[in-house]
Amino acid sequence: MSVAIVKTKNPRDVRKAVELLGGMERFVAKGEKVIVKPNICAAMGSETGAVTDPLLVAEVAKMVAECGAEPIVVESPIYPIGSQRAFRKAGYADFEGRYGFELVDANAAEAIEVEIPRGLAIDHTIIPRVVLEADKLINVPVIKTHLQTMVSLGMKNLKGLVVGKQKHLIHLCGLDQGIVDLNTLIKSDLVIMDGIIGMEGSGGPTNGRAVEMDVVLAGDDVVEADCVGVRIMSGDPERVKHIQLACEQGLGATGELKFLGDSLESVATKRDLPKFPDLSRTLISGVALHALDAFREVSMRLFGGERVEKRVKLGDPVIDCEICDKCKLCLEACPVDAIEMEDFPAVRLDDCIRCFCCAEVCPKGAISKKL
Repeated sequence: MSVAIVKTKNPRDVRKAVELLGGMERFVAKGEKVIVKPNICAAMGSETGAVTDPLLVAEVAKMVAECGAEPIVVESPIYPIGSQRAFRKAGYADFEGRYGFELVDANAAEAIEVEIPRGLAIDHTIIPRVVLEADKLINVPVIKTHLQTMVSLGMKNLKGLVVGKQKHLIHLCGLDQGIVDLNTLIKSDLVIMDGIIGMEGSGGPTNGRAVEMDVVLAGDDVVEADCVGVRIMSGDPERVKHIQLACEQGLGATGELKFLGDSLESVATKRDLPKFPDLSRTLISGVALHALDAFREVSMRLFGGERVEKRVKLGDPVIDCEICDKCKLCLEACPVDAIEMEDFPAVRLDDCIRCFCCAEVCPKGAISKKL
């Protein structure tokens, strides 16, 4: 297994990374249908570090076509963001007209409910037929952070293939394990990461800080590629829960890798990674929430309410009303309907499961996690 690293500011240099791995012909064959899966999670441009550069995606599709295969770009944004609005803002609105390659909205395509035989958190989901019937899949994420999973790279990028509100099922059943379950169902034959402009900070995957990482990497194993993506941000892959789970289930390893092209040291820079992903994971489990409720009752009796309430609010969603534009996307995004509209959105904390779908979908970055 190998990972190719190319230090660059040019999206077209993705070709160099793939050539280091042996060329696109190593991965696709004439006559095959090949899904190209970018990250277009929100109505934002690639300069924000939230979405994959359309020029890089077009170059990948072009390489596939040069092999005599048929590239089909498939994606859907975070629910309930409208796909066409996201495509337009991200620079993909005229993708087929500009580059000649089909762009399929996963939310509007014919879809099939499928079982996940090896699923531990989710045992079924809904995926577009075109994805399930394709011969190969090329996974093209951005290198960025995520407030719940620390990073959003290749493995998590497959969540965009889940149709509409079905994405919420993964949050409800366990996000990290759900990510792994998806990767047991859908195989990434080639992973290409856009790190030319990435994202850092606890506001990821949509409201973090854009950073120039100046790197493209390509790998033939999604778990190993994700490990390198974490290391490029000077993080520890063993602290990323879904990477750990994937390794435990035999989907990959975090050990020694063969690097091609530029060195890891030449592109790795200390980045601001979410500092408390373990807290976030703990708080979204029902057991933990019941434990916190019990802790609240006992502690309030012992110490009084004010001091304890400040402690147990760690991890709660907080809405900044000075930033909020009352778009109501958070209300639609909440899988348990825990947000209601007063003068501004308000979270009913007793019902909230701390999945932070509201924070992911907020176009203004007005929702954050209290730390």
